[in-house]
Amino acid sequence: MPSVLDDPKYIKQLDPDGMLETITDFPNSARKAIQNTEGIRFKVNGGDYDTILVAGMGGSAVGGLLLRDWLMDTLRISITVSRGYHLPAWVNENTLIYAVSYSGNTEETLSQYREAVDRGCTVICFCSGGTLAERAKENDHILVKFPKGLQPRAAIPHQFYNLAGVTRRIGLISDSKWEEIEESIRVAEEHCAEMKPEVPLGSNTGKKLAEEIKGYIPFIYAPQLFMSIAYRYSTQFNENSKSPAATNFYPEAFHNSIMAREAGKELLGNICAVIIRDPEGEKRLNKKIDESVELMRESFGKVVEVMPRGVSNLARMMSALIQGDFTSAYLGLLYGVDPSTTESIRILKASLKD
Repeated sequence: MPSVLDDPKYIKQLDPDGMLETITDFPNSARKAIQNTEGIRFKVNGGDYDTILVAGMGGSAVGGLLLRDWLMDTLRISITVSRGYHLPAWVNENTLIYAVSYSGNTEETLSQYREAVDRGCTVICFCSGGTLAERAKENDHILVKFPKGLQPRAAIPHQFYNLAGVTRRIGLISDSKWEEIEESIRVAEEHCAEMKPEVPLGSNTGKKLAEEIKGYIPFIYAPQLFMSIAYRYSTQFNENSKSPAATNFYPEAFHNSIMAREAGKELLGNICAVIIRDPEGEKRLNKKIDESVELMRESFGKVVEVMPRGVSNLARMMSALIQGDFTSAYLGLLYGVDPSTTESIRILKASLKD
């Protein structure tokens, strides 16, 4: 029986805002973001700071998480992501703030922005407009603009590659590390060509994974390099698929969450373990993951594996991310929901205004 995922009319009906089209445009969006930062004048020297703090919520925080994980092995100052109303107590004039809000109106980010100004921090603002853009102009802060008209989570290539471009422009990313950018976009192009809606189920990894996960609650497991990717999977399943999801990380999972397998099929039968592998990861860790996967197959309802491709860390990160984005959108379509809508978030925001 043909899959509804191969029916163009079905996809158009359930995805009227074009979430799948936006995901497919990831490589073009990434290139535009890099070009965007090349046209901005910077008076900031990254070497003057001991920490970069990315203030953001939801999809607007993911770019900072990706930046943190990508640069973990080379950057000699720390990157932290703050998702709330208030900055940590240690933030001071030696902290460089990236205030990120796709709409420019996220109340938590605006609250942190005000605190950063009060503490004399250097702030670089990233948004498509709104109050944050107005405040940046009033306070003479660097403003990096995103294109309008996207769901915040769908703007991830604009967010990450603009953040990366700025970090490069202020002198914190080496030439050799920056070479990973081009490979990451090249791998993204390959995946988008292979997983776009026109490619049938039999040849489409994203559609296949969605069919595998359908009917199960996804529990995502990933090694340290892919911590932000696992979080992205979870939130994309939440928003695009309207599904609960959870995350676990290796090797930490070997010290706690692996014990859950002892609950047995009766409790775990509706859970699908989604394992994000790293073919270039530590051999000892990969061997442990192999062993844990076999144990999980005995108890979990299903186990599926995602195998990223690419030589560089960033290429493999983006390879995994794009596979997850497509899968979550296709899973939403299998559940008969529009991947773009976020009605529960809208209701909650409206109630808080009352």
